[in-house]
Amino acid sequence: MTEIKKFTKIVLIVDAILWFMFTIFLIFIFDMTMNPEGWTNPYLPKLFGGVIFVSAIFAILMLRKKEWEEIKLLFAYFIGLLISTLFFEATVFAIVGFAFGTLTIMVHSFNITVEAVLLALAIISWIKQRV
Repeated sequence: MTEIKKFTKIVLIVDAILWFMFTIFLIFIFDMTMNPEGWTNPYLPKLFGGVIFVSAIFAILMLRKKEWEEIKLLFAYFIGLLISTLFFEATVFAIVGFAFGTLTIMVHSFNITVEAVLLALAIISWIKQRV
C-alpha cells in the first residue's frame, strides 16, 4: 500500500477550493459572472455546477483517506472530468469564439487556463504518486 503524498493532498485542496468557487459562479451568480452574452439556457451551467460541487465534496472526502489505492479511482475521475471539460470548452471556443464579445472571450480564456493548470497539476500528481 502506498501512502498519499503531500503534493497530491495539495492538489486535492486546490481542486476543492476552485471547484467550490466555480460552483458558486455557475449555480448562484451565473448571470453576473460567467454569462456576459446573456444566454437564456440556465440549466446546463447549473447542472455542471452540481457535478463540480459533488466533485469538490469528493475531493474533501479523499483528503481523509490515508492510502493512494483508496482514492486512485476518484482521482482518475477528476482527471477525466478535467480532460473532457477542457476539450469541449476549447472546441466550442475555437469553433464559435469569433462570435463572442470581449468579455465572453476573457471568461472562456480564464476558464480554459484554470482547467489546464488543474489538469497539469493532477497529471503531475498522478505521476509522482506512482513513482
